[in-house]
Parts: sequence; C-alpha cells; structure tokens
Amino acid sequence: MIKSMKLLSVFLCFLLFSSTVLPNVAAAATSSEDENLLIEENFGIQEEHAEIELPVELQELEDEISDYLGQFEYTEDDYESMSDEEFELVYQEIFESEEFLELESTYEEEFAQFEANLNQDEMQIMIAPILIPIAAAVGRVALQTIVKQGTKIASKYLKNKLKSVGKNYKLIWNSKNSKGKVTSLLKIQHKKTKQMVFRIDNGTIPLKPGSSSWYWHYHIGGTNAAMKHHYSLRSIVPSKHKPASNTTLY
Repeated sequence: MIKSMKLLSVFLCFLLFSSTVLPNVAAAATSSEDENLLIEENFGIQEEHAEIELPVELQELEDEISDYLGQFEYTEDDYESMSDEEFELVYQEIFESEEFLELESTYEEEFAQFEANLNQDEMQIMIAPILIPIAAAVGRVALQTIVKQGTKIASKYLKNKLKSVGKNYKLIWNSKNSKGKVTSLLKIQHKKTKQMVFRIDNGTIPLKPGSSSWYWHYHIGGTNAAMKHHYSLRSIVPSKHKPASNTTLY
C-alpha cells in the first residue's frame, strides 16, 4: 500500500512537471525557431538588397560616361611617360570638355538624390557637406576611369573634385601594402576624430562564392560600421559572383 502511494506521488509529480515546465520549454523552442526564422528572413532581405538596380536614367548616364571614357585609349604606361604639360593637356581634353562636364553635372545631381533616398539614416552629420552630394558619384566615375585608363589619371580627377572637402579633413593618397601594391587610392579622414569617411580601395570584397581576386571599390560613411561596407560597380565583378551582405554592387 505504501509502495503504491509512493508510485502515485511520483506519477502526480511527473504530471505536474509536464504541465508546467515542458510547455515553457516548447514555447521557448518555438520562440527560438521564430527568432531564427526572423533573422534568416532579415538576412535574406539584406542579401536581396545587396545588389541594387540603378534607376534607368542613372544607368544610361553611367553607360554614357563609360563610353565617353572608352574613347580615350591612353594606358597607365602612357600617362607615366608623359611630361607634366602633356599630362595636363590630356586631362583637360578628357575631363574638362563640354561634353563630359555636362554628363558629370547631370550624373552628380541625380546620383546624389539616389544616394540620399537609399541611405537616409546612414550619412552622418559629421561628413563634410561636399562629400554627401558628390563623393559616391565621384567614386564611381573614378572607378570607371581606373578600369579604362589606370590610377594616375583617376587620382588627378579625384584631387580636382575633392579638393574642397575642408580643413577638418585629411586626404591620404596611394596607400600601399608591404609588396608596394596600392591598396587605397584615396582615404579621407576626419582630423579630430580620426574617423575615415571615404576610401577608394583595391582588394578583396565579400562575395558569394568567395573570391581572392582584387576589385576596385569604395567605402563611404560616418561610422566604423558604415565604412565596413563595400560598394563597387556591377560591371567590374564577374556575374558569377553575388554580393555578400556587406557588399553592394550596382
């Protein structure tokens, strides 16, 4: 009889445990599954937005600029062999023509609006006003110039376009790795905070599948987190690669 009562007590305790603890465990598991699903959904959204289609008008302008730059068949070696006077004349021929200046002005205006809509909460106040409307557009033109003709003429273009960033910003040119290879054509750093706000880099970028190839790209932002994001031209990266969550191709 006593043994039967003990067995009954154990059974009742098990029922009580099952009715109180196990539902909570199940709920926690369900909550965890829901949370993981939400993370996966959000990650999927980020991945989907990592490759952005430019508006038709912007894409057409970018194609026009690319075609325009492609008309000038100078190479890096050609620029290196020119005298300063010859180089300046070629620069004026390419970047100070009425055709290019009109293309550039329209492109900067439309791209600035596109960037403003795309990154409403990401551009920090600390970034120099001159960088907000033109840096991303300038960076993209510079990338096209590098691909078409090399870094020397692209550096000249960047110097002319970003010379008005202001006294609070330091411009660092042609950073190299230990092998002497340029890894950053330009870095713009806020002098007081030491925060980098813009870079045009050459190196690997996060892609799916991964790649050890180096691609020209740029970074823009007012925080360390923002500056970890990579932006490049879709035309530079082979179509077999898709951007990872911290890379944007368009």
